[in-house]
Amino acid sequence: MERYPLVSPKNLPAYAAVMGTWLVISAALAAGLRWLTNASLPWASAVGFAAVAVMLGMSIMFVASVVNLRKLRPGFERLADGAADPEIPPVWCPVLTMATRSALDLRARVAPDQMSEQELT
Repeated sequence: MERYPLVSPKNLPAYAAVMGTWLVISAALAAGLRWLTNASLPWASAVGFAAVAVMLGMSIMFVASVVNLRKLRPGFERLADGAADPEIPPVWCPVLTMATRSALDLRARVAPDQMSEQELT
């Protein structure tokens, strides 16, 4: 099976949306920090702390998604090879869970005779 790049120039609009979200949430958190400290915290410190904190949270999610995708890969390869039961493990991420369900649904439509009863439910 072909290896796919982790990032792609085609996804620049999505990357921009994520970075925009980072900026908005960081600004809101900085404003909240200033409000909580009765404006005694300088804007630069509040924005710096908020931006780093939000980026660390996003990094946790990104790394966790990469780990989960690596966990899912063998099952998707078995699915692509036509295995009757690809044994795709469950993961914590709702997005990856829906992607897995979509892949199984697609396979059920393409080759319904190869799906086990458990996979169809």
